[in-house]
Amino acid sequence: MLKADQLRGVGSLNAKLTFETKGRYLALDGLRGVAALFVVLYHIRWTNHVTDGEFVKHGYLAVDLFFILSGFIISAGYSRKITDYSGLQRFICLRLFRVYPLHFAVLLAFVTLELAKLWAQRSGTLIPGQEAFTDGNSLGALVANVVLVHSLGVLDQLSWNYPSWSISCEFVAYLVFSIGVLAGLFRSKLVFTIGAVLASIGYMTLVLMRGTLDITYDWGLVRCLSGFFFGMTIFELSKGRTGERLNAQSTAMIGGYEVALLTALVLVMSFASGAAIVLIIPIFIGAVAVLQLDRGPIASILKSAPAQLLGCISYSIYMVHFLIIVVLFVVINRIVGIPVELDPMAHTPIIRIDPWIGDSLVIIVLLLVVGISASTYALIEQPARLFGRRLAKISFRIDRISLD
Repeated sequence: MLKADQLRGVGSLNAKLTFETKGRYLALDGLRGVAALFVVLYHIRWTNHVTDGEFVKHGYLAVDLFFILSGFIISAGYSRKITDYSGLQRFICLRLFRVYPLHFAVLLAFVTLELAKLWAQRSGTLIPGQEAFTDGNSLGALVANVVLVHSLGVLDQLSWNYPSWSISCEFVAYLVFSIGVLAGLFRSKLVFTIGAVLASIGYMTLVLMRGTLDITYDWGLVRCLSGFFFGMTIFELSKGRTGERLNAQSTAMIGGYEVALLTALVLVMSFASGAAIVLIIPIFIGAVAVLQLDRGPIASILKSAPAQLLGCISYSIYMVHFLIIVVLFVVINRIVGIPVELDPMAHTPIIRIDPWIGDSLVIIVLLLVVGISASTYALIEQPARLFGRRLAKISFRIDRISLD
């Protein structure tokens, strides 16, 4: 991995945030933070001038970028460390404490909202048709969310904290990865060739079947495993080369690749529709392959302090933003009295307000999301991750814990 000593001033933004930069792919960290913001914008469903374009409406594709990034980073961190069953156990322990505590905490917050709805229902102040613990917020769906199987085909709709569907799928990817590494499957180039073909077929099948890649609770696992394997393949093809000396000419060439990929990304997300949206996948693959080098103008932007802050708290941004939006909708509906509708395509609530007021709300939500995410990172994510490392070290005799 590439080493860096940047972000000296970022820590001052929040004294409780701890940034680890040694051995990290900084541009990819920043990319993950930007992608998390696009997911936030995608879930903003009120009239405004910011999120109305096709570019933002395709923000759900950022999840596919997350899967590819995850496959790359996990391979970089663990492909050589799972050498026995104990190594597999500590890997699962580390990943569990990386993703589950915040998932559970946000789930508890949603349950609290549902209990408040139940109280309103019994007091006679709840609007008919909004009964507590029904549909996606049923008790059965709650159990599925607690055990992280809610997006493995056991439910017929998105449930509770909608974005968490990907965490359910990704944990399966962790299991597949760790078992595959332990079994020695990923030592063969033939496996990567076959896997890349199957991943391509997976994406093509989904997009031809649905005309979109916005597939979650039923076949989202195919998206996850396909993207994750592409990320693994990028690392396999590039390992041992990322540390090579880059001269000015090669750095300029990398910058050209970055600009070309950014242009292609904007064009596809702005104008592609139907099955053509699958063209975004090779662009994401190219972006991860190039940005891992931490060179070029786009990489420089992504390595800046603001982008690194977003990257550090990106998982919190992803997990808490939908809760914040739901609470905002409750306030607007119950206190302001503006009716809330249901978007039949995205399955999310929408409100129709003056677009200029909507623009202000977009800014407020983004600020709230970043601020609250910094707090959940410092109070939940980071302590849980450190506890997981200590537990893994004690339980599985680990001498050196991976940073991610």
